[in-house]
Amino acid sequence: MDIPALKSHCEALIGIRHDVKWDYVDVYSVHQTKMVCIFYDGDKMACKVPDDLFIMMAEIPGCRPAPHLARAGWIEFGKSCPLPTTELENIISQSWHLVVNKLPKYVQKVLRPNETER
Repeated sequence: MDIPALKSHCEALIGIRHDVKWDYVDVYSVHQTKMVCIFYDGDKMACKVPDDLFIMMAEIPGCRPAPHLARAGWIEFGKSCPLPTTELENIISQSWHLVVNKLPKYVQKVLRPNETER
């Protein structure tokens, strides 16, 4: 897992804000406090995944339901996670869409200016 590449991918998403919280956790959020992805302990990442992928991803070696965030559909990807960086970038992008889908319509239009009504 290439943490610098994943962080760069997060920073490239529209409307993303980076904060360091709890002294050492890199948090990427959109629209104030809606977290998209977090990095912690130097080699772990967690993000929200689609409901239909949650159980499957939790069974991948090196991945597990994220502590304190599992009931919200978050998966932790550890150092031994076998998924390639490109797949993790795709998962982060899906997380961004899941979060944006829950925002008010006027915010969605700002964050997705080129998309038609869903």
